[in-house]
Order: sequence, then C-alpha cells, then structure tokens
Amino acid sequence: MSEQITLAWAIEDIVAAHPTLYLEHCVAMAVALMSQQTASPCDFAVECTGFNLPKLGTEPRFLLRVSWTAQTALKALRIRQTEQPKSIVERAAIALAALLLAKLIPNGQMRVTRTGERADYWLPRVRKALEVSGTEQRRELARRQREKAVQVLHNPLQWDGYVIVCCFAKRARLIRWSHHAHGGER
Repeated sequence: MSEQITLAWAIEDIVAAHPTLYLEHCVAMAVALMSQQTASPCDFAVECTGFNLPKLGTEPRFLLRVSWTAQTALKALRIRQTEQPKSIVERAAIALAALLLAKLIPNGQMRVTRTGERADYWLPRVRKALEVSGTEQRRELARRQREKAVQVLHNPLQWDGYVIVCCFAKRARLIRWSHHAHGGER
C-alpha cells in the first residue's frame, strides 16, 4: 500500500494566483473557520472523481495541508465578529477551491458568473464551469455534491463542470472534487 500524497500550500497563495479577483476576504474567512478547529496548518482529505490530476496521476485521493500566516489569523478573529457563519463557510469553500485550481489545474483562472448561470465561476481557459459549496455537516456532503452536479451541468455555455464541496466538520475535514461531462450539443 502506497503512502498518501500530501500537498501543502498557504491559503494566502490564492491572492496572487487569481489577480483579477478580490479573494482576500475569502482567505480570512477560511482561516476564521479552520483556526476554530486547529492551529496552522489544517488538513483536508481530498477525494477526486471523474477526472485525473496531472500532478497525481491516477491517484484519486490526497491530503491537502493548508497553512496561514499570523497576520491572516488576526484578520480571521475579526471576521468571526463581522460575518454570519453561513457566509464564512461558503467563502471559506471558495478559498479552498481557488487554492486547488491555482495549484493543480494549469490555466485554472476563475471568472465569476452572473446570477442565474447555474455555476459560481467560469474557467474559460479550460472551458469548464465551477460550482463551489461548503458545509460543516458531514451528513450533507453527498446530497450537496449530487445537487451541485445537476446544477453545474445546466450552465448556459453547456461546458463540462467541476463541483468542489468542502466539509469543515471538526473531526472529518473533507473536500469532494468531481468532474461532470455535459451531454448536450457543443
């Protein structure tokens, strides 16, 4: 049995990786949530389905180790006093998705969609739609993954889609990242 691959990155890396987006607040929200459970770094089991990542070959699972700076931790303290928990969870999921895309998908730059386009972001250089969701309840993970898969495939560009659902449960931090092929006309 082979040892699990561990990929370690700083959450702050997403700011430079996606220079056209304002993601600083997502960074702080991710740290606000992760730092409630652990000191830096925070580990997530990642499960990929429906595609292979060039960096991992055919291995569908890896450990994502996310670190942050003391300066970001100070901002995160204020976030918990400013934002409602649901907003923090959703923005934290966006931060983790942005990190995965920046580090593992060549040309994975994100562009926000318009309301009603059935996805959160376009990945125009790879012609994919992206839907991101976050939860603190492990029992919601499978249902959320199914719902978001249906949703992302109804995007108006008829692009294939990625769904990234992040679970921030205290004992089971998990990210499910799936690819869904569009069956419509191109």
